[in-house]
Amino acid sequence: MIIDESSYNKIYSELRNYRDIERLTRKYNDLSKEFFLVVYTQKMIRMVTQQFHRVKNSAPKLIKQWDGGRSFLDISEGLSFPAVMTAFIILTSQGIGKKSFRKMLMDTSKIKDKRMKRELIEVNENDPIYSPMGDRVQRERGIRGEERIKIWLDSHGITYEREEDLRAAGSKTPDFLLKSPIFFRGESIKWIESKASFGDLKEINKNLTKQVIPYHELFGPGMVIYWFGIVDTAPVLDGIVIETDGVLEDHWDL
Repeated sequence: MIIDESSYNKIYSELRNYRDIERLTRKYNDLSKEFFLVVYTQKMIRMVTQQFHRVKNSAPKLIKQWDGGRSFLDISEGLSFPAVMTAFIILTSQGIGKKSFRKMLMDTSKIKDKRMKRELIEVNENDPIYSPMGDRVQRERGIRGEERIKIWLDSHGITYEREEDLRAAGSKTPDFLLKSPIFFRGESIKWIESKASFGDLKEINKNLTKQVIPYHELFGPGMVIYWFGIVDTAPVLDGIVIETDGVLEDHWDL
């Protein structure tokens, strides 16, 4: 799926909160609910990255509000900041370790403090991105994308090394490093990277800098697949093919 950038920007601006996903799924009925969840997830992660230190610096004020009876969820809504991350900042700023916080979030049944238990259950239920359920959904989405590539490669008898094999050797690691190159529309492909995300320009450029260009330098030409689509202004680069969900059914020379 390729979306023109102006249409995508309109959708991105309309995704102001989680409740907008249902409304936009009805409005843009040719796009899936999961697509909107993926874009919303990307938007929220960017927002948290940008605002984390600002919110962290206000921790003394937030702790005072919580000690005064406001819940984690109520404080988070006032900040327009994810509920789990708000609770994380308040509690870790009072000496609770990151691992301890994560354990409490993963298993609230073991929390003895009744108020904290109730409020952490509440933030879990109201944070579709940073809750354990949100983490699991994102992880499973990534696994599905990689599994599609694996099944396709196996069905065509194409041999490869996986990311976990390459990581043991200490190098930067694409999801699939092919033993022999294959060709897509005449372009040599020596590795394939799976992205369970939408490739807007911010996402593509981030991945190019952190992963894709280093893969190209180490292993030669390759492909990145964005399973939830790309904008029509995605860059065209020598030796790096940026594609979307229908690519495995496209024309290959194997």
